Amino acid sequence: MLDVIAKLKKVIWRSLENDFTIAAFEPEKIGPEFIATGDLFKPAAGITYNLSGKWEEHSKYGEQFKINNYCVQAPCDPNSISIYLEKYVKGVGPVLADKLIKKYGKDTIRILKKAPERVSNENKRVSYELALKISEQLQEDDKRQNLLIKLEGLFSKVKGLPKQLAQNILNIYGLSAYENIKRNSYQLTEMSRVGFVSADKIAMACGIKSDDEQRIKAGVLYIIRQHMQESGDLWISPDVILEKMTELIGDKLNALAVRSILIKFVKDEVLVNHDNFVTLAQYADDEDIVCECVGRFLI
Repeated sequence: MLDVIAKLKKVIWRSLENDFTIAAFEPEKIGPEFIATGDLFKPAAGITYNLSGKWEEHSKYGEQFKINNYCVQAPCDPNSISIYLEKYVKGVGPVLADKLIKKYGKDTIRILKKAPERVSNENKRVSYELALKISEQLQEDDKRQNLLIKLEGLFSKVKGLPKQLAQNILNIYGLSAYENIKRNSYQLTEMSRVGFVSADKIAMACGIKSDDEQRIKAGVLYIIRQHMQESGDLWISPDVILEKMTELIGDKLNALAVRSILIKFVKDEVLVNHDNFVTLAQYADDEDIVCECVGRFLI
């Protein structure tokens, strides 16, 4: 993995659905302008980035830098600081940005972030409420970028995950995204293109034990849903679940633990048991409604 410090010169193209961006960059050190592709949160010309990734040869456009992760460098020159504030901070326009930069110079970002009370006391046009909001926004952007890097690092341990997974999770869970995933990686199976196997690898990377109840619960629900999708049958026997769980998780699986989870699911009304077959409660209710409608039709 290579690290490149460069200033964003121009956003060439940006997806409307996610943060994928194609942009031209100017390296901090001497060198030619280059094209980079990858996920960038609120990209703006004039902002300096520390990009981490690798060089790739595009069949049509030549050499490009593929961004794996990045962080925004704190701007130091007046123009970059102004661009940064106007782009990232609500409530700061060009006039206010110019006044703040004239007063605090290269320390503008640091002071706005760390000393809102000082900013409000020293600037008549900035109330304490506004100074506090500015400080919170700057700190949140830092946290989001650091969090995105942590998520990308975690997901890099598993091949085949959706490219936008880290960004999507960040959008859903906000600043608690990383802790949410560490606490229960199996919730990822509710997202598009993330199956149990991938979520399980992430959970293992987070330190979950092979016999953890959370793992068994997630596996059972995954098998039931897969069975419904593949066979079209809502109902499945506990013996088949146990057999498929062994295939999914391994021979060391505790059969009693699986049966205990099934009993608990039935008790908690997650599953419905009928003639020693089980299904998800929500689908059992749907089946009852369909049967009732068909029965009325046949009368």
